[in-house]
Amino acid sequence: MDEFLATPHGLRNSGEAGASAPDSPGSSIAGSARDSGTPGTLSQISADLAAISASMMTQKDKGEIIREEIAAVRTNLTALEQRVDMLEVERLQTQQHRQASELATTRQGNILLDLRRQVEDLDNRGTTSGSEACLNLRMRYRRNY
Repeated sequence: MDEFLATPHGLRNSGEAGASAPDSPGSSIAGSARDSGTPGTLSQISADLAAISASMMTQKDKGEIIREEIAAVRTNLTALEQRVDMLEVERLQTQQHRQASELATTRQGNILLDLRRQVEDLDNRGTTSGSEACLNLRMRYRRNY
């Protein structure tokens, strides 16, 4: 970035001897005075420096706003990643619960089939002790299911 020095005949680029500083947009540093060959007043230079300073602050503020927006997006992304992880855990837990429920239902079904077979076996024997055992199994079956 070039540095400019105030001289009696306007601003000069400190890197180039005798060269006039180009006018930049939004900055009319002693523009009319330079055109007429008379130096700018101290108040004009001060006002121009204030305008340049305000412009630089605006750029700095815009940069800060952009950094804040990027930080907010990163925060939101982190929150979304955590939510996705929680949903995946919930999905896995639901899947495990469903599988456990299906397994329990299958086991109960197998137990019921086994009890029915035992009752049929005892009924087919036709003995008194078989009838009593059959009655006991039926009572146990009714209590459990």
